[in-house]
Amino acid sequence: MSDLITPRVAAVSAALAARFPLLRKTVGARVDEFGPAWVERFEREIEVYFGSDQAAVERTVEGYGQFSIEAMMLQKRFTKTLSYAAMSYEEAVAEVYGNMDYMLGTYLPALLLSHYLWPHHYRQLLWVHDHFVPELRAVKAATFCDVGIGTGFYSKEILAAVPGIRGWGYDISDASILHTGRLLDRWGLSERYTLCRREVAAEVEGGFDAFVSVELLEHLESPPDFLAALRASVRVGAPGLITAALDAPNRDHIYLYRDMETVAAQLRGAGFAVVAEANFPAYIIQSNQETAPQAACFVVRAV
Repeated sequence: MSDLITPRVAAVSAALAARFPLLRKTVGARVDEFGPAWVERFEREIEVYFGSDQAAVERTVEGYGQFSIEAMMLQKRFTKTLSYAAMSYEEAVAEVYGNMDYMLGTYLPALLLSHYLWPHHYRQLLWVHDHFVPELRAVKAATFCDVGIGTGFYSKEILAAVPGIRGWGYDISDASILHTGRLLDRWGLSERYTLCRREVAAEVEGGFDAFVSVELLEHLESPPDFLAALRASVRVGAPGLITAALDAPNRDHIYLYRDMETVAAQLRGAGFAVVAEANFPAYIIQSNQETAPQAACFVVRAV
């Protein structure tokens, strides 16, 4: 690890070790698993977003650590109950998405770092670049929507990977709107992006050329209703990236998916054909008495 690690990645590792001893091996494990390409990419992410603000890095690590420890505790409970704690969408909005302190202090910082520090999230990122970005280029997509933008990370990735494409980002959280705007500004991508604090709508004539929704479905009471609305906002033949968390009991997760086929069936029922799919577990379980959060990823086309 010492031969590969870069200054800003080292700072994240040190902050984790100082504040969360349980997570002290996280960065080293990712370096061992993914090598110099991971280090280079993560270093650049930290450099652009945080610059020289080490205090902001430490605050973000604090949020990530708190979120990760809570996730571990919730996973242990889920393994016993195989159910999520009861929560309505309105309660999630009030307790999580509308809570600016929690969103900006814990939730969004955790998600930003998780794209690199959680192995299944990083594998998902690589898979998206290998399987979805080529679809965008193949159809010469000029517009896309991202519904449930969260940190804005995947909108940033698409804008950077497909020069000239224009995006519309939808979220009901003021904190997500703020964070995404900040992220895109720092990457110099905000001029090709429109932020919308509402649910998805057809902003372009004939519908969007492409679409993205990353780990939103499990936050909803009725994912099929959302998928139907999403289908109505995109043109026939539009490629899309849709992911969902399986067996992942975060505090704001409502709809429990336990397998890939349940997600795929809902996608087909809403008018999408599955082009490619992949499943990335957070870790390998050792027995059927364990569970692991998983990332279910689909490239689809509107039919």
